[in-house]
Amino acid sequence: MLEAAESPMAGSRRGTTPDFGAIKRSTLYAYLKESDDPVGSGDWHVIANVLRCVASLAERNGHSLDIDHRSWQRDWQRLVDQRHTRRSPSEPHSWIGSWDGAADAVLAHSSAPEFTVWPQGRSRLDLLSRAVAALSSAYEPRLAKEAAQRLVDAAEAELGAADPKALAARHALAFWTGETGDARRALELTERLLADCREHLGPAHILTRLAALREALWSCYVGDWHEANRRYIEVVSGEARHPDRDPHVWLLARWGMARTGGRTGNWRHADLELADLLPSVVETFGADHPATFGAEAAHAWAAGRAGRPAEACSRLEGLAARAETALGPDHPISLRIRTASAHWTHAVGSTAKALRMAASAREACESLVGTAHPLSIQAAEVESLCLLETDAEAGRAGLSDVQSRMRLCLGPDHPQTLQAVSNLAAARATGDGSGVDPGEFEDIAERMGHALGEEHPDTLRTRANVAIAVLNRRGAAAALPLFRRTYSSFRKVLGDDHPETVTSRDLLAEVEEQIGEGQGQGRGAYPPVTDSRYPSGGASYYTGFHGGEAPSSDSAVKRDIDPVVWSSAPTRSGEESGVQPDEDRSTPRAQQDGFDILAAVASLPVSTWSYRGEEGVRHLGPMAQDWYAAFGLGADDRSIHVLDANGVAIVAMQALHRMVRDLQQEVESLRNGLDAGGGSKGRKGVKRMP
Repeated sequence: MLEAAESPMAGSRRGTTPDFGAIKRSTLYAYLKESDDPVGSGDWHVIANVLRCVASLAERNGHSLDIDHRSWQRDWQRLVDQRHTRRSPSEPHSWIGSWDGAADAVLAHSSAPEFTVWPQGRSRLDLLSRAVAALSSAYEPRLAKEAAQRLVDAAEAELGAADPKALAARHALAFWTGETGDARRALELTERLLADCREHLGPAHILTRLAALREALWSCYVGDWHEANRRYIEVVSGEARHPDRDPHVWLLARWGMARTGGRTGNWRHADLELADLLPSVVETFGADHPATFGAEAAHAWAAGRAGRPAEACSRLEGLAARAETALGPDHPISLRIRTASAHWTHAVGSTAKALRMAASAREACESLVGTAHPLSIQAAEVESLCLLETDAEAGRAGLSDVQSRMRLCLGPDHPQTLQAVSNLAAARATGDGSGVDPGEFEDIAERMGHALGEEHPDTLRTRANVAIAVLNRRGAAAALPLFRRTYSSFRKVLGDDHPETVTSRDLLAEVEEQIGEGQGQGRGAYPPVTDSRYPSGGASYYTGFHGGEAPSSDSAVKRDIDPVVWSSAPTRSGEESGVQPDEDRSTPRAQQDGFDILAAVASLPVSTWSYRGEEGVRHLGPMAQDWYAAFGLGADDRSIHVLDANGVAIVAMQALHRMVRDLQQEVESLRNGLDAGGGSKGRKGVKRMP
């Protein structure tokens, strides 16, 4: 048809004359790809012209065609766009494994028979490769690994270790070994595979380039993020030198380079780089490809780590719904996105919702791959961090279990294991109070610094915990230099506006203020720093998931948090309020009773008055001296802080609510007793309380 476009009759003509020139200028596929209109919504003239061209060519070759244009047009109008479905790993030509998208490069650079059609008489190899494909499609990593091992053994025995098909089988084995959770073994297999591919196939062969890409991937999974970043850079440089640069390998390497750059501490740059790469990833792989979902999740995570947790939460929530629709709810990428979404939902303060999400993700992961897989452990970690705010004991037990599983699965010095150790130490410190030894956090910070670098955000977060522990044990004066150092480092690494920098600055200001009041010298000058997120009491230490964020509530900058308690009965009229000013702040305080606060409010003298110089403006309220005498709140007896006024008002309303509720219960009990004793007759006509 394109040859006919070169003929003299190829000019653009209307009516019933075929326009071969239009066929030459734009293929139908390209036309439909560029058009925003759905299939069947119009532009019938394009299809009609194709039919005319087909009929013209048939007639020229002596074959007359009777094309029913009306029938074709009717069928065209009935067509609707179908959702694009990318190749499934269960199909025979993708048995090499394409969950991460990298195997697409192999198939793009070769004919399918090169790696997937076995020589005649090798039916066993064909059956084994189909078994790998079927198990891959069902995401059964352990079974897929076992089938891949049998395929490797058989291929090497029948074809030889240097045969491309045998090397391709080793790719599948290494990949599914890693997917079982054994990233270190996968890295070892891939390193040997890369060396053999270079020797037998050469550095330019696509299997060699794929092995180099996955070597970087498994380096990241074992926690060697600096080495992974270096290897991704090598892959990018290598692809740039290839005349037939593969867009799949190129994009995945650049994406991995940006992602590992964030892991090494530069999340702001990773955020910008991933945002720049994402449109190309969508265009190359398609919107519903696992690689695209992985790239979008990585970009959302980088946005959160760069200081925009609400944006990360919003994007991951929508992405999780899309991934479950396109890939299925049990696809590993869907589960990773659900776990990440739970983490950022918790980071923005929606603890109850995050707990439900994390628990659901954990159950799905454990059902799919068992409790010892990294997917399950990561979901369990998020769930445990959420539990710290609702059931501190259960949360600490969960973190202890997570730490143990991390050690077995990833090793004791993996950055994620170290983060789990730090999370558990912070949770225990929160419960134990000022008795925590700062040396525990110092040891964790030293190991973090060795693994990640002294200025990595995760290391700095642990250094902040050292400062808080010193504050608890030795007082503000001893902790002040540590707070100043961590704040300076957060500013340098994350910038002035990052939430962790802001939190560090607020903590520093709080400590400086306490010292300025002359209360920061010596051990015992401060009771334990507590956090309202952890009801058991203790220090407001930093926790996180894989380098999680600073405390997400304002409790990180509050001290001496004592929940209001409620006695069995309210303070009666005329009784003295139990609320007393805290004159000696170096000794433990008695917790305030809510009913005593209500009694103090009832007896508090209230006046109308004007400030000097504003005689025409009247105000209503208590005197600061009376306020301080009644409640002991505020820095002194010369002013009333608006936060204290709000707090007293809230507690007073809660006390009244409790009293009214108790009275209603008492009335209902008396009413039931009268009804049971026949007293209703004597009360006939009396209006009952609602």
